[in-house]
Amino acid sequence: MHESVAGWEEGEAGNESFSFMGKQKKYESELESLFLQAVQYDRAGDVYNAVKLHKRLTRLAPDWSEPYACLSRIYKNRQEWRPAYYYAKRAAEINPFNESAWQNLGIAATAIGNWTTARHAWNHLGYHFEPGDQAIQSDLGVVPVCLNPDTLPEIVWARRIDPARAVVLSVPQPRSKRRYGDVVLLDQEKRRVRVLGKKRLVIYDELELLASSRHATFCAFLLSDDPADLDLLERLCRDASVGFDNWSGANRLLLPRHAHGVQEIFDRQVFEEEKAEHKGFWVALAAREESAVRGVLEAWQVVSLKKYCRLVCMLR
Repeated sequence: MHESVAGWEEGEAGNESFSFMGKQKKYESELESLFLQAVQYDRAGDVYNAVKLHKRLTRLAPDWSEPYACLSRIYKNRQEWRPAYYYAKRAAEINPFNESAWQNLGIAATAIGNWTTARHAWNHLGYHFEPGDQAIQSDLGVVPVCLNPDTLPEIVWARRIDPARAVVLSVPQPRSKRRYGDVVLLDQEKRRVRVLGKKRLVIYDELELLASSRHATFCAFLLSDDPADLDLLERLCRDASVGFDNWSGANRLLLPRHAHGVQEIFDRQVFEEEKAEHKGFWVALAAREESAVRGVLEAWQVVSLKKYCRLVCMLR
């Protein structure tokens, strides 16, 4: 009898265990279904319902990192840095192996100037910055950056001074409202690559302008089609700390990232009707004062024995 009762009790306990496991699986399945709905809303551009469902999930499953990570990414893409910071930090605390959460935490911390957290986040991802509360000033190399990726995309060269900030080295075209020397915030998601020789370079998307340069953008036409004259002007600009770029024949304006393909290259306000009349190069120069630009161009004329024309300030 004792064995019979014991067996019955064990059977009841087993049934209760199976029942609990069944309910748990059903609950987890419902959570996953809600998560997939939120992701679909986000992909369809319905940010309101995506955020609403993800926040609901953080209440239903507070120890699940993915909804927090998704919220941090949504707020990052909207440049709402306080909530982006909060949700990325929570996602990283719950799941320290969530790399995208640490990336978004580093970006958001950089955007709001929380350098202690930014350094900690980047170090978690393999960097070796000294702990501290000062802005990072490093040299992580020159990379291609897509300015204004959602509206007026243009690929320029920039020097990364930390994982999420870069100083623009090219002279952007005036429609971008960006300048030589601007400091921009970089996304870490890898959406595009640029092939240079045999190298494939990741193109970083700009998230936000952090600090505007005081350099104005000038454009001029060199009455020379000799590449050596172009190289000479570039050297003179470098020696005079004047920004330089060759705007002739570059292929760097793109369609917004939600569209496809490459559009016509240049801002039409730059190039009007110099085409057939003269052979030469369109060049861009950047300086705080026009006198610095004129000084470099006049020195170039003396050395090259060539002329320039149509010097115009495109962006103050």
